[in-house]
Amino acid sequence: MVRRVRVRKLAAAAFVCLLFAASAHAAVVDLTTEGSSGMINGARFYQFNEIPTGTGRVNTFLRIQGFGMQQGFNTDGAPLYEDTMAGIFTHSIQISDLPVATIGGTDYREFFLDINQDGERILSLDELRISIRGSGNQTGYATIFASPIYDLDAGGDNWVILDDFINVGSGHGDMLALIPDSLFTGPENKYVYLYAKFGVNSVADNGFEEFGYGSDGVPLIPEPATVALLGLGALFLLRRKRR
Repeated sequence: MVRRVRVRKLAAAAFVCLLFAASAHAAVVDLTTEGSSGMINGARFYQFNEIPTGTGRVNTFLRIQGFGMQQGFNTDGAPLYEDTMAGIFTHSIQISDLPVATIGGTDYREFFLDINQDGERILSLDELRISIRGSGNQTGYATIFASPIYDLDAGGDNWVILDDFINVGSGHGDMLALIPDSLFTGPENKYVYLYAKFGVNSVADNGFEEFGYGSDGVPLIPEPATVALLGLGALFLLRRKRR
């Protein structure tokens, strides 16, 4: 059993190295290690593994499901775009719905992502765009995202590597995306559209991916003081174990 785990880890590491080699001219954030993070175009991306993150803790507003490559965005309108899933988990949201997390003195609007692969371990988030509009039932991709407030690919073909094996299954966190609050200008009742594309650099295998946000305006990311205390606690336990 130990040998199989080691082989899987080596295979995953080799695959990630190949991905980086093929993307020498792109900004790539690798979230395949617990606690990893990175930045692209001013946004922060964190590997996230809090459990549980289901109903009551997280409000889902977008589900996307497809095979190979999948894409979609949230709206109250119809028809839905490409691989966007219909139902109560896809709907419009407003700026006021999104929690504000403060990191290093900067405010960010927080988005949660839960990936659900059916068999493949690694999944790529290849495009992420966010736009602000005056109504929540728009359906035209070209119009909605003509001038996004945030674009993952601004300045290059950038992407994020995700690992579904860290937290397997629905309801477990995988990523937090923190977008600068300064980009969300205008009244708080304006509508936020999020477009995502998965599976270009590492294919999706028909599990659904879902975006959400913390309930009641409470951010999911730990406060800096909490993170520091967790680090001290881990250090104390390590020293105690060695003794």
